[in-house]
Amino acid sequence: MKTTAAQDARLAALFDAEGLTRLRVIAEENGRITEEERGPLTLLGPDDDDVYLAPNPEAMGYPGKPLAQMTLDDYNVFLYRWFEAAARSGDLCCAYCGKPLRDEDDLPDEETWDAILVEKELVAWMAAHFDCKRWIAKKLKGMHPFELPIRAAPFYDLSALDPALTERPAHAEEEDNL
Repeated sequence: MKTTAAQDARLAALFDAEGLTRLRVIAEENGRITEEERGPLTLLGPDDDDVYLAPNPEAMGYPGKPLAQMTLDDYNVFLYRWFEAAARSGDLCCAYCGKPLRDEDDLPDEETWDAILVEKELVAWMAAHFDCKRWIAKKLKGMHPFELPIRAAPFYDLSALDPALTERPAHAEEEDNL
């Protein structure tokens, strides 16, 4: 599925509203000034070749809230489901160690993983083993979104996803209120 300019504008608006867009200004010797914006990225693994633009939920057939109504929390739920689809396809690796991540119930402790959002110079969602998460900051230090090659996010069809899985679990909301 291809995204439309309107969908991309809604995604950019969400990222701008949440402060996730990065700006680079370049002043050239001839006085010309160039401004470049970069929205958040997604990493499907530890290498530069694993970097993609953040996916658009509507382009993936996501049955949850429409993009125009999404909050960042809603987008995070979508992105976790997108990462699960990437894992089922064999495309998702730990952002630190590079080992493949699996989407299965009852994984051994050393294989459990989580999706995380990093908001520094680089704004990116990625997946990592629980034991590898503590080392991510060191690995990403000095990485800038404008120095990474990017591509459109791979398509994972989420249209058959159970709509109940598009909502944040109730126990997660209760934990936030503690």
